[in-house]
Amino acid sequence: MALVEKGEYAIGTHVRFEIAKKHLTEYLRYKYNVDDMEFRELNYEFVKDYEFYLKTVKNISHNTAVKYITNFKKIVLLAIDKDIIAADPFKRFKAKKIKIHKKPLSSQELALLEHHNFSTPRLATVRDIFVFQCYTGLAYIAVFNLKKTDIKIGIDGEMWIISERQKTGGSINIPLLPKAKAVMEHYENHPVCLQRNSVLPVTSNQKMNAYLKEIADLCGIQSTLNTHKAGRWDTNS
Repeated sequence: MALVEKGEYAIGTHVRFEIAKKHLTEYLRYKYNVDDMEFRELNYEFVKDYEFYLKTVKNISHNTAVKYITNFKKIVLLAIDKDIIAADPFKRFKAKKIKIHKKPLSSQELALLEHHNFSTPRLATVRDIFVFQCYTGLAYIAVFNLKKTDIKIGIDGEMWIISERQKTGGSINIPLLPKAKAVMEHYENHPVCLQRNSVLPVTSNQKMNAYLKEIADLCGIQSTLNTHKAGRWDTNS
């Protein structure tokens, strides 16, 4: 966490490693009835059984399981570099993500979201954040970290999102379209935004995705809604 505060790692990276650690701890208790074990005890069978555990007991999808295992592997490779482990338990382990072709959100579905009146404020807020993502193309973590100071006036005299990408260090230059601007202005004085100096009151990715499933049901949208889908909607449909 100290490196996150120094800006060397994104908060999202820290969160992902914490989740991976949680799953690994639960696996040790489930499989070996222990809270910890020595690095030298790791082997190929441990890794294969862990993959099987994630996919069956935890009911995690293949690609998500691969992500958790990859984060675990990064720590193991550090141990190998420090000569804590003599042999690489991942040497024979092969796991690749499966490419999934996801159908983009249609303009009709986006319209259903935008015009639906929610009786629950939390659902309306999550919907608004999702819509903001659609009109800016920003990923969840970018919207979560988006500060009011990232909203600047561009050379055209209009509002732009101008900031740096946390992972690559590259710049983000996105014109603020009217509908995205309207969402931003609606939450300008929201308590969370004032406290965090953030543009929007974004909650955790896990909660966002859970609420988006509920929103899809209420709006009669058949396709799966999640924060990853917000930047991919079909303007030609």
